[in-house]
Amino acid sequence: MLTRSELAEMKDLVGRVSRGVASREDWSNLAALTLVWQGDAIVAAMAEGGYEMFVRVCRPQHDCHAFGDDDYQRMYTRVCAAAARYQRDLVVH
Repeated sequence: MLTRSELAEMKDLVGRVSRGVASREDWSNLAALTLVWQGDAIVAAMAEGGYEMFVRVCRPQHDCHAFGDDDYQRMYTRVCAAAARYQRDLVVH
């Protein structure tokens, strides 16, 4: 699930993309937030699969952006952070 700050960031990134002024980093951050938006269980599964699996699954969907390893690493890091929040919340509740 997106935090309030992630939701605000996503809105800002969508605005940049819509205006055509987004960088590759903006696109990868937006892609990561879109993945996180899909839900806690999906995010947890992506993180659990490991980085190589993450890239193997995501690369075909993001080929048009010419993402490099740094972009996929940025995305995976954000997915793992969301998965860690989910796991922490499960333990607390």
